[in-house]
Amino acid sequence: ERGRGRGEIAMSDAKYFQTTKRGEIHELKEELHQTDKAKQKEAVKKVIAAMTVGKDVSMLFPDVCNCMQTPNIELKKLVYLYLINYAKSQPDLAIMAVNTFVKDASDGNPLI
Repeated sequence: ERGRGRGEIAMSDAKYFQTTKRGEIHELKEELHQTDKAKQKEAVKKVIAAMTVGKDVSMLFPDVCNCMQTPNIELKKLVYLYLINYAKSQPDLAIMAVNTFVKDASDGNPLI
């Protein structure tokens, strides 16, 4: 049996790359505002997947940035991927993330 190599997508991750439907941005925005962190993480994964295939999801910048304020390392890393991609084209919005970066830098946990 062949294992998953670098760059291959697991079948469980394929759902994030499904085609865009009308109103998807609105749905993603709602999902990003969920209080359940697991649902937020799923929403950020969908945003990253859309970004990866070249869809413009820059209008979700403030919504994705709000997800940074969490102790969940995986969610933070996903948000950082998004930020790295859009920070150059959205410098005014990237400033919003600075406060959270400063707060994270003073955290006692070295992973955060």
